[in-house]
Amino acid sequence: MFNKKINLILFISLFLAVITTAQESKDGGYVDDFLNENVIDFIYTARPMIEVNYGIGYPGHKNLMGDFAAVGSWDIKLGKSERKIYKGILLDLNERYIFGSYAGSAQQNYFDTDGDILTTAYQFGFGSRDGIGYGGSFLSVTPYVSQDFVWTKLSNYEIQNPAATYIPGQTPDDNILSDYYGTFRFGDKSSYGVKLEFASIFQVNAFYETSIVYRRHLFWYWSGSFLVSQIGYDILARFTDEIVDRSPVIGPIVNFALKAGYLYGYYLLRKENMNWPFNPNGNEIPLTYDTINIGFTMVF
Repeated sequence: MFNKKINLILFISLFLAVITTAQESKDGGYVDDFLNENVIDFIYTARPMIEVNYGIGYPGHKNLMGDFAAVGSWDIKLGKSERKIYKGILLDLNERYIFGSYAGSAQQNYFDTDGDILTTAYQFGFGSRDGIGYGGSFLSVTPYVSQDFVWTKLSNYEIQNPAATYIPGQTPDDNILSDYYGTFRFGDKSSYGVKLEFASIFQVNAFYETSIVYRRHLFWYWSGSFLVSQIGYDILARFTDEIVDRSPVIGPIVNFALKAGYLYGYYLLRKENMNWPFNPNGNEIPLTYDTINIGFTMVF
C-alpha cells in the first residue's frame, strides 16, 4: 500500500510538471507557438511519404528456457515528411506516420532455426521520427531517432525442442507465449538510423530498432514510466539544440548520439522491469525485439 501511494504521488508530480511547462507563458503564448510551429505548420507543409523496410529481427524473453529463431520482417509506413534547411548546411527532418508489419521465422534463411522457437507476428501502430542532418535540396544525410506506439499479435509459435527440466527462475515457455498468442498486445519501440536522400524524392534508410511488447498493460504504471522518459528526452533535446546552434558541424552527430543513447538505455532498463522505475516488485519481463533494417522511401 505504501509503495502504491508513493507511485501515485510521483505520477501526479510528473503530470503537473508537464502541465506547468506547457503553460509557462501567462498569455498562453507557449501553447499557441507550439500549435502553430509544430502541428498546423506540419499539416500544411509536410509531404506524403511511402516507406518499405526489410529487417532481420531477434526476439527475446529472459524467462524463456528456449531460444527464439531469428525472424525476417517486412514493414510499410504511410505518413508525411517535412524537412527544413537552415544555417546553410543543416537539415531538420520531421516525420509522422502509421505502419503495419509482418515478422516470421520463415521470412529469413540466413540463420539456422533448428531447435529454436519459431514465431509469426503482426504489428501495427503509429509514431514520429526526427533528426538533424547535412545537405541541401539534391543530396542529404540525416541521422535520426524515432519513437512509436505499437500493437503486436503473436499469430503462431512452435516450440521445436521443449526443455525437459525446469530451470530455477524460469517459466515453461508455453505459459509465457500463450499470453501473447492470438491477441494484440500493447508496446513501444524506438529506432536509431540514418537516411540518405536524393533529389528530395528518393531515400535509402538503414536503422536499428528496439521494441518492447508488454505481457500485461498496466496503464498507470506505464503512464508514469512514459512521462519520466519523455520529460528526460525533452530536457536532453533542449540541450542538444543548443549544441547544434553553437556547433553546426559536429552538432548533428552529438544530437543523434545522445538521443539514441538515451532511448536505448531506457530500453535496457525495461527489458527486465517493464514499467521502470514504477512498480519494481510487480513488473513482468516483456517480450522484446531487436531488429536491423534497411529500406526505401519515396516522398511526393
